[in-house]
Amino acid sequence: MRAGQQLERFSATFGLAASAALHIAAFAYISSATAHFDFDFDLTLPAEVEFGVTEGMEFAGAPTQTLPNPGGTIDGDPKSETSDDILIDAGVADAGTDADTDTDADTDAGTDADTDADTDAGTDAGTDAVSALEGASRLPPGAQLALRIDMKRVRESPLGPDVTRFLHGVPDWQLILAGSGIDPVADLDRLLVATPNLQRSKLVLAGKHRRDATFARKSVKRLAQSRGKTVRWKPRYGVQTAPWYNRDRTPRTIALLSTHHFSITRRQDLRRVLALSKARELRDAEEEGLVAARGPDALLSMGPEEALALEVEGVHRFIVGSVKNVPARLRLAVRETGPNEATVSALATYATPLEAREAATYWKKVATFYSKQLIVSLAGFGKTLRRMDFQANEERVTVTFKLNPDQIRFILSYAEGRLRGSGGATQPRQPRQEW
Repeated sequence: MRAGQQLERFSATFGLAASAALHIAAFAYISSATAHFDFDFDLTLPAEVEFGVTEGMEFAGAPTQTLPNPGGTIDGDPKSETSDDILIDAGVADAGTDADTDTDADTDAGTDADTDADTDAGTDAGTDAVSALEGASRLPPGAQLALRIDMKRVRESPLGPDVTRFLHGVPDWQLILAGSGIDPVADLDRLLVATPNLQRSKLVLAGKHRRDATFARKSVKRLAQSRGKTVRWKPRYGVQTAPWYNRDRTPRTIALLSTHHFSITRRQDLRRVLALSKARELRDAEEEGLVAARGPDALLSMGPEEALALEVEGVHRFIVGSVKNVPARLRLAVRETGPNEATVSALATYATPLEAREAATYWKKVATFYSKQLIVSLAGFGKTLRRMDFQANEERVTVTFKLNPDQIRFILSYAEGRLRGSGGATQPRQPRQEW
């Protein structure tokens, strides 16, 4: 056989072998990339769930507090210098029908009244009807996905620009904060973003700003003027409130929880936010990994040196199928522990110590499974998953692991892409509104 024929046969054989190898590799990659653990449950977003915590919350109104009235006027309207200090006592509620329903109709047209889903039936112009609560009222159990960020730490972190880009990339900011002049990264020291099901209509914002005592009122006035509105402040549940004329279709209210604390919610969610603040204040801060705090600071409380924390209340409401090995409450927190390192701590709470021990074994098996997937290894998370050690202690399971800056940037970039791709809030299985 001539040399040319031998070379041609060798080339053909080599080509077939290489093709087969490439196909096998491609098949292995696809199989690995798409492999999923055989869970006996699916994740879902409940449409008919309200903001709250797993066990429900007691509510008896916010404590009486005094907020200064800079300059003796409220948005240009002459008032007594103490008019802004007249707040209703704890245990006094608005007589408006705070039904937990949400109407997305734009009610801003031609009025500056605070007219969202629950109206002040039977009230005189410029006043709220109030009636005394007979003791504490109990709000039913709810759920929440709550992200808390220590903006001061973020601003000082090498990852600050990445987190800033992520926050500015969330479309919901544009609809809710646009026109107010509030920059969540530059103006706030703490931020809470919470929702029971990722529907933008039920989004809850709360924060602690770093500016002077007039900052929140000026932001409210600036936003109202951008919509051609005027502002009236009214007391509800012991705090001063005003319409928040956001560009979203859902009417919202801003509440001044202190001179530096505020919340922006649907009007009927204000009492839930106040109740959540009290519920977190009463919890065992040490067991929850939090710094003990009171009042509005409890609403925003995080663990020592934490830059970011994600809490999931009522985890079972996000599950279809078996809830075995699924915690009732989950908390993930991130701390910077070095110039090129962040430590992530997870705390899962179960009903009994036995459930916690079984869950620790189960989730270790899940982590090991995914650590062997090729796409996970290529993303740099294989070794991280293999090193996870799930520890059960009474009703709680804890796990701590470390991430490098590239891994954090990957997670932020992925999350930002998902948010941009979905136009903001993720659509629930049974949507109540169109996104």
